[in-house]
Amino acid sequence: MTAHRTGGRILRRCLAIGATLALVLGLGSTAGSFAASPRPAAVTSAAPAAAGSHSVTYDGYSFMIDGKRTYLWSGEFHYFRLPNQDLWRDVLQKMKAAGFNSVSLYFDWGYHSPAPGVYDFTGVRDVDKLLDIADQVGLYVIARPGPYINAEVDGGGFPGWLSTKAGNTRTSDPQYLKYSDEWQTQIDRILARHQLTDGTGSVIEYQVENEYYNGSAAGRTYMKHLEDKATADGITVPLVGNNNGTFNSGDAALAVDGADSYPQGFNCSSPTKWNGVPDISYDHPAGKPLETAEFQGGAFDPWGGPGYDKCAQLINDQFADVFYKQNIAVGATSQSFYMTYGGTNWGWLGEPQNYTSYDYGAAIRETRQLDPKYDQDKLIGYFTQAVAPLTKTDALPATPTDNAAIVDTARLNPDTGTQFHVLRHADSTSTGTDSAHVTIDLGAHPGYTYDDRDSALAYTGGWSHVGSEQNYTGGDYQHTESFSSTAGDSMSVGFTGTGVKWISNLDGNHGTADVYLDGAKVKTVDLYGANKQNQYVAYQASGLAAGAHTLKIVVTGNKNSAASGTFVTVDAIDVATGSASTAPVYTVPQQPGTSLALNGRQSKIIVAGYDLGGNHLQYSTSEIMTNATIGGRDVAVLYGDHGSDGETVLKYAARPTVTATGGSVTSTWDPATGDLRLNYSHTGLTRVQITGGGHPLLLLLADTATAKTFWRQDTAAGPVLVRGTHLLRGATAQAGTLALTGDNGTDPAIEVFGTAAAVTWNGHTVHTTATPTGSLTGSVATAAPVTLPALTGWKHVQESPESQPGFDDSGWQVAGKMTSNSTTTPGSLPVLFADDYGFHTGSTWYRGRFTGTGKETGITLSAQSGGRAAASSVWLNGTFLGSSTADGQKTYTFPAGLVKTGADANDNVISVLTVNMGHEEDYNESNGNKAARGLTGATLTGNPLGTVTWRLQGVRGGETPVDTVRGPLNTGGLYGERAGYMLPGYPTGGWQPVTLPATDTTPGVSWYSTTVALDLPKGQDTSLGLSITDDPSREYRAELYVNGWDVGNYVNYLGPQHSFPVPDGILNPNGSNTVAIAVWNLDGSTGGLGKVALTNYGSYASSLTVAQNDSPRYDPAAYRMPAAPRSSVSLAVPGSVSGGQHFTATATVSVPAGAPPATSVTAALAAPDGWTVGAASTPPSVARIDGGGSATFSWDVTAPQNPAKASPLTATATLRQAGRTATPADTRFTGSVPAPPPAGADQVSDLTWLSATNGWGPVERDQSVGNTAANDGTPLKLGGTTYAKGLGTNSPSDVQVYLAGGCSRFTATVGVDNGDPGTVTFSVILDGKVLTTTPVLNGKSAPVALDVPVSGGQVLDLSVGDGGDGNGNDHGDWGNPIVTCQGS
Repeated sequence: MTAHRTGGRILRRCLAIGATLALVLGLGSTAGSFAASPRPAAVTSAAPAAAGSHSVTYDGYSFMIDGKRTYLWSGEFHYFRLPNQDLWRDVLQKMKAAGFNSVSLYFDWGYHSPAPGVYDFTGVRDVDKLLDIADQVGLYVIARPGPYINAEVDGGGFPGWLSTKAGNTRTSDPQYLKYSDEWQTQIDRILARHQLTDGTGSVIEYQVENEYYNGSAAGRTYMKHLEDKATADGITVPLVGNNNGTFNSGDAALAVDGADSYPQGFNCSSPTKWNGVPDISYDHPAGKPLETAEFQGGAFDPWGGPGYDKCAQLINDQFADVFYKQNIAVGATSQSFYMTYGGTNWGWLGEPQNYTSYDYGAAIRETRQLDPKYDQDKLIGYFTQAVAPLTKTDALPATPTDNAAIVDTARLNPDTGTQFHVLRHADSTSTGTDSAHVTIDLGAHPGYTYDDRDSALAYTGGWSHVGSEQNYTGGDYQHTESFSSTAGDSMSVGFTGTGVKWISNLDGNHGTADVYLDGAKVKTVDLYGANKQNQYVAYQASGLAAGAHTLKIVVTGNKNSAASGTFVTVDAIDVATGSASTAPVYTVPQQPGTSLALNGRQSKIIVAGYDLGGNHLQYSTSEIMTNATIGGRDVAVLYGDHGSDGETVLKYAARPTVTATGGSVTSTWDPATGDLRLNYSHTGLTRVQITGGGHPLLLLLADTATAKTFWRQDTAAGPVLVRGTHLLRGATAQAGTLALTGDNGTDPAIEVFGTAAAVTWNGHTVHTTATPTGSLTGSVATAAPVTLPALTGWKHVQESPESQPGFDDSGWQVAGKMTSNSTTTPGSLPVLFADDYGFHTGSTWYRGRFTGTGKETGITLSAQSGGRAAASSVWLNGTFLGSSTADGQKTYTFPAGLVKTGADANDNVISVLTVNMGHEEDYNESNGNKAARGLTGATLTGNPLGTVTWRLQGVRGGETPVDTVRGPLNTGGLYGERAGYMLPGYPTGGWQPVTLPATDTTPGVSWYSTTVALDLPKGQDTSLGLSITDDPSREYRAELYVNGWDVGNYVNYLGPQHSFPVPDGILNPNGSNTVAIAVWNLDGSTGGLGKVALTNYGSYASSLTVAQNDSPRYDPAAYRMPAAPRSSVSLAVPGSVSGGQHFTATATVSVPAGAPPATSVTAALAAPDGWTVGAASTPPSVARIDGGGSATFSWDVTAPQNPAKASPLTATATLRQAGRTATPADTRFTGSVPAPPPAGADQVSDLTWLSATNGWGPVERDQSVGNTAANDGTPLKLGGTTYAKGLGTNSPSDVQVYLAGGCSRFTATVGVDNGDPGTVTFSVILDGKVLTTTPVLNGKSAPVALDVPVSGGQVLDLSVGDGGDGNGNDHGDWGNPIVTCQGS
């Protein structure tokens, strides 16, 4: 990657925290003269650039910066997953050091916006600073602002508040676009200030949307809106995409719409099992470079998964070697790897499927340590930046190697003649060791004499002729091919010349063909390939007598036993006339007894016809890492496997002088050709000095391990090579001194290849010695040992006061909404979804009150956390009922005698602790982010007509967070979080000392806290974390805070994560640190906390300095919890009413003991429209209520004839107390009594339901589940039979039907809809008692008939459960569900 300088930054940061009120300021197009059109069809030259600006253009080969072809070698980095500005610099410097010249950056809308119209771009959200750092480091930026980014973040990057808004996301729905436009305005004004085209930064591309594959007219309208908005906002760099070519043409076409490819998928449990290499050239339209907007750099891991070390093993250095070079082989000149640094889902940043770590098995691990893949990325990255002819190549027909196990895919630069031969196993998943010889024809040319559709080719039989309309022709010559699988079909071509080639392709469904030349059968060709290889030379003949000949290819109908078909393809025919070229043709390697070897999963790029500065390379079997002209001398680093054969041939006009040191090299001079051939073994480092070319040449012949120790930096005085040290961060040359910065471990040795006479390392002079090969050697400082203290002095306190009946929740929100924009259908009303009340992260508490009648035997709750780490816990009147660790429905039984009746009947309190593990992504533009979190439904078992009135409390401040520094994703709604337990300086003097590991049998949440003083070696970059060791049978989970930052969600019984990196800047390496851990004991018996220790992931002497984050301490005023009320109201109304029913409502006004008396007490009752409330209460007023006393007011109330499903009534008292007026209030909901089913056989889909919950979208009536909207399903189909009536569900699902004791039987046929791949169970439940449950059924199972007596039952519950493998495609159908009833 080439460094670039864009001049000093003139524009400064502004609008750190913006609101929509300011959106009208500074908008409109700011581009006067711009260098690059946002959507050019093809740009073949740089447009005129304004003074100080630059151009970003492209053609069918590559992108060009200021007219210079540039190979974009890019990696993905998420600033939001690394909350420290100096660590952003650390990662970007490491990327630059590995040869990356670009960084791809998502911008997370939800990370910056806690509420509509509110945006924060300060501190760890200061993307102006991020873009400045990228520019300073020398990295181009591919900006990816969404508005949707996926990225495995909460809501796919949508803010939590957006989940409550109307409008269809990722569409041109105006209700959505008004919010996405708001985000684009905010982020675009920052990106526009950093564009390379304006000379004010290094942004070179702007990605519109993300993985958006909707190429319909509606999809293009949406994309066009986003593109036009970006242009209006002053974006002048090319607009690009990662939509696999969907928008490479047509309406809303992008400049370049690149590939998004993850060939190994995301299951790391079998890390040695590979899928084969893809061919990303399937969509390479004319005039546009081949780009991988995202290519696999690792994989994410789910809760309970195998862990990221397995992902690093799956997507390892061998994967990079084979797959990234495969992309080069098919012509890619822009590759971006997702991820290059993964980072941490700190706080509640992540989506529900993934745990805290987002390590991704990336080249730079979450701990900021370098994975072996980093070295492989560096080897290839340096190569792409040094070898300029790679940026413009055409496919070149390559002669097959002499070993069919190894294939050669070749490319040619049409200007320089440089060839690139990419070797890999024919089966790219092979772990075998194979060797071969390669033919290198320096006179070879791209293109062929005849394409397959040329009239010169005569086809007989049923051949198919296809073109670019089929995506599998993307790698074919002219994007066309002809094929047949019918025995006897043939193709004949007459030609005049001395040689011929049949160009075909290898694939898994290809068979064999017989080849005839001039009427005689000469060969049977097998076209099977475990991986597809395009433009393959299936047959060639040379040295023919000049004259007319005929080539015939006949389909045999036979195949290799491994093949799945017998297809034979014709891509092109190439004819040699015998007069083209006298350029040499080599069989490589030439040295007898040597060969090119592939050791297992490996690929090699053999370069031929390349100028190493002033020396011409004919070819080398060693791979080129980098080459440069340093001080008038050409220097090249070539490498190969340790002990492997190496052969390099250079061309000279006269015999050169060769001197080799450090290893044995045999040189052979051929005066007839001018070829100097060097043969050697790759062992350590052999230095070969050659004079006689345009420049002196130094070849550094290394084995691969040694090559990885080289670093390159380009300075104003020219390139510099450094051998040794852990990391070279930077190099500057001035006045004969080379100043190097970087990291080092335990080896002090350093060697510098440059022009400077003196060297410094991290500001210290390096005493150097000159070597015979012109380098300088010396020693640099090494890392000091690190000793970590044990974590002791722990203190412990129980919390969860919300679980107790006397807890004051009068300040909490009443759950009173009757509608929601969520895609989740409320299981009961009012709506209970946490998001609808402004609580979007972490834990939310619910407290529900109901009037006990003596019938209540339990409560059925439906809850959604998202993902496998779901959790909820339930208490009744302070008694723990149990927990759930799965989404869906669960019934909690009430212990006998626990429900209050009589005088205290109105005081029953259900307490529920839930957790939001993140909002779903919206991958298929289906409002996926709007799936509900928290409680979704609640029904009293035994008294289904009883009503629970709920209040809820989540994160303190809701959408207006108290802590704006750490931001809205840092905390949830635990009591301790709302009270500031996690913050430095919180007073723990009243907590109890404890030693870890500890046990705890109290259900609910408790906290453990300690402080630790660190004094790590200064001038050293040390990466630390917290590790927890415990028995996985203990059922607890924990949130880990360090200095107030939530650095981890730990689930002891699920895993796999047990070690949590803590970024420097959050952790103070030379000062005091507060560690606070909130532990949620889920079973009330195995809680507590295991051993917690500091872990050192790596420490290096370093130039990196990390400033401490602003980490606000505990503020008593900001975190003061509400004082207990001095008066309260408790309203009593029936749990449900019939139309027109009369009843008496009572409100008891109480003053607690010890509180001042209340005087002049009155009360009023408010009811919805249509309800009738008596004009005055009885009594009208009470003069005085002393402490410990109460007074009761009553009203006559009449319900409307058709009461709503749930209606709120609110009693408000007005009184004087301690000289002030107070207005305590209480709201209670009453439900409506539904009509019982009519007499006869009633289809359940025709009845009114008490409640309905579903795992995906709503429960559908008379159709299967479709997407997330109602009535978007397909006909119900079970075992080939279509059912006109029934219920379509997706597990977990529950439908409750009121029977009123008047029905006798339930019948239905159940199964998985239309053979779908889900697995489910069906249960029929009556008044909380399970009557029957089916076995697990799948799409191949026969439908099951159900016939169940339900006599006397009040509530029928139809439940569909997950079969144990997740609820994807769990489409459970109830066909003809009928209740037979007697009527009322």
